[in-house]
Amino acid sequence: MSLRIAYLLESTELCGGVKVSIAQAEALSRRGHAVAIVSPQPRPDWIPMGRARFEHAAFAESAELARADVRVATFWTTVAPALAGSRGPVFHLCQGYEGDFTFYSHVKGAIEEAYSAPTRKLTVSETLAELLSGKGFGPATNVGQAFDHDGFFPAASRPPSDPPVVLVVGPWEADVKGIAIALGGLALWRRRGGRFRVRRISTLPMSDAEKATAVVDEYHHRLSPERMPFAYRASDAFIGPSRREEGFGLPVVEALASGLPCLLSDTAGHREIAGDTARYFPEGDPNGLADALPSLTTAEARETARRKGPATASRFDTASVAKEMERVFLDAVGTAPHRG
Repeated sequence: MSLRIAYLLESTELCGGVKVSIAQAEALSRRGHAVAIVSPQPRPDWIPMGRARFEHAAFAESAELARADVRVATFWTTVAPALAGSRGPVFHLCQGYEGDFTFYSHVKGAIEEAYSAPTRKLTVSETLAELLSGKGFGPATNVGQAFDHDGFFPAASRPPSDPPVVLVVGPWEADVKGIAIALGGLALWRRRGGRFRVRRISTLPMSDAEKATAVVDEYHHRLSPERMPFAYRASDAFIGPSRREEGFGLPVVEALASGLPCLLSDTAGHREIAGDTARYFPEGDPNGLADALPSLTTAEARETARRKGPATASRFDTASVAKEMERVFLDAVGTAPHRG
């Protein structure tokens, strides 16, 4: 049975959440479904879309939403328009619970209302599914994380750079990403005599606060997705400092697939992603991060990462996610009453 599926995107800006939503839509299209991305913002120019249709329209005026069998809200602000006038099941794809983010604290009530709405919850990890259930937002189905492995593989075996290059990915401004913690730990290690270069990648320009740390040696603003694999392979180690509120650290999977030694904050989400392939430091602790950093650039760490990282990352696959979503959608369409 072929379905008409519509994803609602509040924004089409360069970010992991949009990338994952589009990857899901493309993969569902490859399975024979008529999938559309609907957004009030223009079609993104940073990611190719070969199969899923894109409709630039206000949600209330969308032709694709009007004829969809299944609607997928991708952010808390898209839940209400997804429910409005729906004639079939409505899903809420959660890639991170925004109600726990400090920069959304002023709208926490509205976020809780969106999550309490009568949608079927989907998550990209079991950690998130358990979180939503624990908060009383009803059962959530973990469909897994969509990750396209094309381009992400270890570099040819080589000696480490001298000094080694440490990669940190994510915007400083989003405290859930923990970038300030990573740079604080790196500053401590440098004061202790550590030799390294810091390579930073962010979707935002370098802020004055980050410049003031005087730790970053190389900064890339809005590096295109097709260039990201090269940035990983040109690095020697990866730090993932996200706080426990982070929904899913997609750069962690990219680093694992690229065979990079990873030092991650010790959160349930990171443990679910990387298991014993990565090394960990106490969440939110720059001192603990600095203590763990020397072990990240050893020959043993490099060998373990090249051997185990790609296999660990292979557990995340876009085609598998699309197959699971198709199963969930078909089941919902067969059992859900139609809305007026």
